[in-house]
Amino acid sequence: MTDLNSPQPINNAETAITALKNSEDEGIRYYAAWWLGRNRILEAVPLLCECLKDEQEQTAFGGYPLRRQAARSLGMLKDSRAVTALIQALDSSDLRLQAAVLRALQDIGDRAAIPVLLKLLNSEIKNKPIEILIEALTAFKVWEVKDQIEPFFKHSSERVKCAAAQYFYTLTLEPRYLEILFQTLAHENRFLRYAAAIDISALGRVETAPAIVKAQIPNNIKLATLKRILESLLQDKTDIAVKRQEQENFLFQTIDELLLDAIEGNNPRTNTVESSQEVEKIMGLVSQQKATSQQLPIKLISELIEAVKSPSPKVKAAAIQGLVTLAPASVNSIMQIFDIDEDQDLRAGLTQALMQIGDPRTLWLLEKVIGFEMADHCQGKIRRVATRALGKIGCQTCDPPVILRVIEKLRWTLFQPNDWALRYSAIVSLEEIGNKDAVLALKTATQVESDIIVRVRSERALSALSYMVLS
Repeated sequence: MTDLNSPQPINNAETAITALKNSEDEGIRYYAAWWLGRNRILEAVPLLCECLKDEQEQTAFGGYPLRRQAARSLGMLKDSRAVTALIQALDSSDLRLQAAVLRALQDIGDRAAIPVLLKLLNSEIKNKPIEILIEALTAFKVWEVKDQIEPFFKHSSERVKCAAAQYFYTLTLEPRYLEILFQTLAHENRFLRYAAAIDISALGRVETAPAIVKAQIPNNIKLATLKRILESLLQDKTDIAVKRQEQENFLFQTIDELLLDAIEGNNPRTNTVESSQEVEKIMGLVSQQKATSQQLPIKLISELIEAVKSPSPKVKAAAIQGLVTLAPASVNSIMQIFDIDEDQDLRAGLTQALMQIGDPRTLWLLEKVIGFEMADHCQGKIRRVATRALGKIGCQTCDPPVILRVIEKLRWTLFQPNDWALRYSAIVSLEEIGNKDAVLALKTATQVESDIIVRVRSERALSALSYMVLS
C-alpha cells in the first residue's frame, strides 16, 4: 500500500514545485529549489522569489541555506522578473546570501541592477562580498568606478586582488593585470589556483586557455573554465571566421582530451627519486613479461593494481599503462578488484585502463559505472571516462549485438544525466563509432540539447560523419 504521507520523489516540475511549497523538511525544500533551477523551470520564478524572503530556515550561525539556493536557482533561470526580489534580498546580513544574489544578478544580466551595485560599493558596510561585487561590476562594464576599484590591489585578500585585476584587464587589456591572475594560478594555495582559473575564464580570452590547461588544478575545473571560454568564443562573432574556427578547434580538441583522463587532479604532482625508480621497475617487469609471453601473470597484475593507488602521478600512470600492455590477461583481475575495492582513486585509474583496452567483456561494468547518479561529485570523471570506454569498445568490436548495446547506453547518457561533460563524452564516443545508429542518436541530440557547447560538439560530430548522414 502506498503511504500518502510520504514525500514524492522530485523528478519533474510538478513534484519539485509542490515540495518547495508544502514540505516541512528543510532538506527537501532545498533540493527542490536546486532542481527547479538546474532544470530551467521558468514557471518556478515567482515561487523562488518568495523563498528569497523565507527567514524560518536559519542556521545556528545566522545563515539562510534555502534563500541562498533560491538566489542561485534564479541565476540559473536568468529571468529578469527576479531582479526586484533579488535586490531586496541584498539587505540580508547573511554574507553568503549576498554573494549568491550578486552572482544571480550578474548571471541575469539586467542593467537595472547597476544602481544597487554602486550603492553597495559606496556603502560604509564593512562586511560585504567585495570580491563578488567587483566581478559583477566587471560583468556589467561599470567603468566609472575604476578609481574606487584600484585601491583593492592592496587588499589583504588575494582573491579580491584578482577581482580587481580582472576588472582592469577587461577595461584596458593591459598584460600587467593578466599577469597578476597568472601568478595566482601558480599559487601554492590550491584554492587560490582554482579561483584564479575561474577569474581568467571570465575574461573569455582563448589565449589564456593553455595556461589553464597546464595549471595544477583538477580536470573538473579545467573543463568548466575552458567551457566558459568556449561559450564566449561561440557567442562573439567579431574575429574573422578562419581565426575563430582555429580557436574553436583548439578548445574542442582540448576538452576532448581532458575527458579521457580520470586521475588528473586527484593527486599533487610530486615525483621523487623513489617514484622514478618505481616507474623503471614497473616498466621493466612489464617488458619482461611481454617478452616471455607467459600466461596469466597474476602476481604482476596484482602489483600493478596496487601501484595504481600510488600518490605519485608517474607511478600511477606507469601502472595503468602496464595493465593496458598486459591486456587481455589483466582484464579479469581489473574487473574483480573494481567490484570489491571502493577506493575511488583506484577505480578512476582502473576505469582509465579499461578505456584504453576497450574489451567487450567489461561492458557490464562500464554500464554500471555510468549508471551512478553522482555525476556532479567525485565520480563524475569516472563516469565520463567509462563513457569514452564504450566508444572504444563500439569502434573496435565486430559483434553487432555489442555495438547495439553500447549505442543504447550512449543514447541514454545523451538524454538522462545533468552533467554536461558526460553528455559531451557520449557524443565523442558516438562519433568514434560512426555507424548509422550513432548518427541517428547524434541528430536527436542536436535537436534537443540545450547546452550550447554540447550541441555544437554534436553538430561537429555530424559534420565529421557527413558521409554517413548523406548515405
